[in-house]
Amino acid sequence: MTTLPSIDRHELARVSGGAARVAATGDQLDTQMQMELQSLTSQLSNLQNNNSNSSSSSMMLPMMMMMMGGGGGSQAAAAQPPPPPPSPTVVKVHV
Repeated sequence: MTTLPSIDRHELARVSGGAARVAATGDQLDTQMQMELQSLTSQLSNLQNNNSNSSSSSMMLPMMMMMMGGGGGSQAAAAQPPPPPPSPTVVKVHV
């Protein structure tokens, strides 16, 4: 952690620059803070609504496919059995 050096009070009086405008009064800060919080709350609400709408529509297609049984309204065909294993290698030796 970096510590900042302290400035002597007499040197501080010679510092130029700083804020270009005067700070707002308490009432102005309260109003501005309320407006910012309302804006943030509104944006979060919109984001939540967008996420809930997209998740419900993205679930709709798979559910419809399961209910319809693959597209034709009938049951899906059974899977084919796996192929038989290859025959073993046999070596005949004549003695």
